[in-house]
Amino acid sequence: MKKETLKAAVIITAAGSSNRMGSGTKKEFLTINNQAVLLLSVKPFIDSNLFSNYIIVLPKTEIETGRYILAPLNEKAKFIFVEGGATRQESVHNGLLALENENPDIVLIHDGARPWISKSVIERVYRMTSLTEAAIPVVASVNAMKSIDLAGIIITNLKRKFTVAAQTPQGFKYSQILNSHEKAKQDNLTYIDDAEIYGKYAGKVTTVPGDIANIKITYQSDIGNLKGQ
Repeated sequence: MKKETLKAAVIITAAGSSNRMGSGTKKEFLTINNQAVLLLSVKPFIDSNLFSNYIIVLPKTEIETGRYILAPLNEKAKFIFVEGGATRQESVHNGLLALENENPDIVLIHDGARPWISKSVIERVYRMTSLTEAAIPVVASVNAMKSIDLAGIIITNLKRKFTVAAQTPQGFKYSQILNSHEKAKQDNLTYIDDAEIYGKYAGKVTTVPGDIANIKITYQSDIGNLKGQ
């Protein structure tokens, strides 16, 4: 697939409950410098001018709020709002199904709670996906990595130089990641991310340099004191 002929889409997942935030507000709807996290997570993809379709996956009861938040970007992007599932895996699958009529060449899947994503990371994932059909951004592990059993006992001390932390957006050939998710749905298993699903059913996943600033908001401390913002 040549870059100039690619039809690319983005899925933004924001269907989680945000229970760990403890703020009473869905984390993608919180604000940083008076801008919603969801809007900040979407805008760099629009600014890249690489994508033709944007799937926003939200809980059914939050779709209208999502529409309101992203309304300032309506002139620049075509948004399709999709109801999420009980898990992120189900939500991504729903988003992939919503693209069937568009049938893009590649799709990038991004967490709606990663507002510090940069255009450079997006472009790296896009380019590598166009070459290899599957690519994700990663950063080097900074902690001593261990593998443990169900009792919490260390069973393997992993070599740090061979471990990385995966980020999003994760990019895939659309037809292959959709087919992989269809097969994963029959497994009745929960996979850690879309790269694992792709790796099991479709093939190898390439990595590109991520960005240490591209963190996923999980706790309120990740974005500081939100009062007054």
